[in-house]
Amino acid sequence: MIHSIQIIKQIDRILGPVLLKIFPRALKRKKKSPHPNKILIIRPGGMGDAILLLPVLKAVSKKIKPAKIDILCEHRNQEIFHAVQFVNNTLSYKNPTDLISVFRKQYDIIIDTEQSHFLTAIITRLLKADLKSGFHVNGRQKMYTISMPYRHDIYEADSFWNLIAKTLDFKESFLWDFPYFKQLKNNFISDISFEKYICVFPGASIDERLWPEKSWAKVIDRLTQSGWKCVLLGSHKEINQCRTIIKYCKTRDIINLCSQLTILETTLVLKKSSLLISTDSGILHLGVLNDVSTVSLFGPGIEAKWAPKGHNHLVINKNLDCSPCTKFGTTPPCGNFKLCMLKITPMDVINKAKKLITLNE
Repeated sequence: MIHSIQIIKQIDRILGPVLLKIFPRALKRKKKSPHPNKILIIRPGGMGDAILLLPVLKAVSKKIKPAKIDILCEHRNQEIFHAVQFVNNTLSYKNPTDLISVFRKQYDIIIDTEQSHFLTAIITRLLKADLKSGFHVNGRQKMYTISMPYRHDIYEADSFWNLIAKTLDFKESFLWDFPYFKQLKNNFISDISFEKYICVFPGASIDERLWPEKSWAKVIDRLTQSGWKCVLLGSHKEINQCRTIIKYCKTRDIINLCSQLTILETTLVLKKSSLLISTDSGILHLGVLNDVSTVSLFGPGIEAKWAPKGHNHLVINKNLDCSPCTKFGTTPPCGNFKLCMLKITPMDVINKAKKLITLNE
């Protein structure tokens, strides 16, 4: 999966600027459809972007009725958009039938939420719509009828809202509106015999964001001593990592749900938890959208852009001179031994966790 993503990024880097020069600038339309309801949202990228787009889409669906919101996304993120009620149709770049369907359809509005890469802007230019919008980055603005600058110092959900609000002439500020996910008919978690628990997600999309397994084990042991059950979350990618953490733990009183849950099942586990402790990850944002308090560990990632906001969300960030180093989704190889993550101590995490637990009691 990671290898194929890197290939696509290389194609985008080499071919994208060339194609961008070939296309003429998009004609500015005087006005959009008076009652736009057929909307296509283009959302490539990782899990975090997809999740933080959801609250914005719900706001759109409530303001425009009936709104038929289609999503063109990566196959790996389709499950996320299937987990909500306010998306009409979820389409994959990798599915030829889906692509043909998108190119045949006439939309009122197409919004490209990609922040920097070229190919989505070119796809947007080729599709049929009265109005097209996207971020003003790397010359991509010529593909759109409406564009706006992209900033790294604004929370990602707010960036999406600002673009969509400008496109649709919304004047209101972005507001959270829980819940976001469908309700499971079978409450499978009710059969699990524990009452108060803390979710722990140790994974990350890149190694630079990982925290040592021994440190996670120390946190789990201390929280268990304080009477809390810890639940490990993750996908198949985190199986070995979670097993290693359990091996280092002194306690055997751990629930390991790694690689056992769907997105919707994960949302239910998070919703019933008292706290989520996580790296800078998609699961962190999933916790936020389930209105769960979080402790998050930040290093190479941009805190202003990705860290949850509010008094129920505490961030641990050592703010080294070399961090954050990630820009437009790319993190350079670390020449500083990943110190931004290694300098975070188990006591840093334990103290933040206890502070939130006390606050919420």
